[in-house]
Amino acid sequence: MERNGTDNKLDNLTERFQTLAERKKAKLKVVEPLKSLPSWPTAIRGTPNACLRSALFAGVQGKERIAYKKRTLLASVDGIEVRYLGIQLNQSDLDVWMQIVHLSRQQLPGFSVTFSAHAMLMALGRGSGKSQHEWLKESMARLGGAFVEITFQGRDAFGEKGFLRYYRDELTHRYVVELTESMLRLFEEGYTYIEFEQRQKLRKQPLALWLHGFLSSHAAPYPLKITTIHRLSGSSAKTLRDFKYRLCKALDALVGIGTLASFEFVDDTVKIKRQPTPSQQRFLETKPH
Repeated sequence: MERNGTDNKLDNLTERFQTLAERKKAKLKVVEPLKSLPSWPTAIRGTPNACLRSALFAGVQGKERIAYKKRTLLASVDGIEVRYLGIQLNQSDLDVWMQIVHLSRQQLPGFSVTFSAHAMLMALGRGSGKSQHEWLKESMARLGGAFVEITFQGRDAFGEKGFLRYYRDELTHRYVVELTESMLRLFEEGYTYIEFEQRQKLRKQPLALWLHGFLSSHAAPYPLKITTIHRLSGSSAKTLRDFKYRLCKALDALVGIGTLASFEFVDDTVKIKRQPTPSQQRFLETKPH
């Protein structure tokens, strides 16, 4: 029995659909499970560059936080796009996340990290009173509730609700925390060793903390426009005059702890001279002149 033209057309369409489906399937990127985290010495805190070179963890005081009510593009350096939905994170939240990552660095991803609230607060150089326990609860809630989407070089986008998930025992004040894999994958796109002792000396100085992380992620900082630092740090300063005053105080603090050798303002830019870490010095020595 002969098949009519309609049947032939349907066969052709079916074959074309199957071919297109197979091609699409072949092009899908398979995301392999994260096998391990980098490790580093006790005095160091490893931190993804995406967290240091953007306004994701802003250099603002807690009282200056804002709420992003829709998926918002935050300021970042070229090659990184950060979109965020939730209560603004700041440098104190970064301290908490860095410390939890530090505790988990010798474990396989997917395993939980256990710690007491008291131990966490002590590690961060904070008190252990009721107000500090409440501060830690709020920070954990912010880290757990935020939606973050980060795109690298316009190709790979990692999106996840929260940097972590946790359980807290209200009697013992112990936390069991699982770090979300998408946020840990940020390490695959580059990370920086942060000198923890230096960072501790900058507590309650959010802009200085942001600058410390940003400058640590560059072996040889280049001259930066004041407007660029204002934008990347997520500063709440309403005028550039106000921000320049804050920036000067923050840079003075970095000189005071030995991170910077000197700095100077030239028109609308700031030129920074710093002593690189031993690993950065080796990197600089291998660069062609």
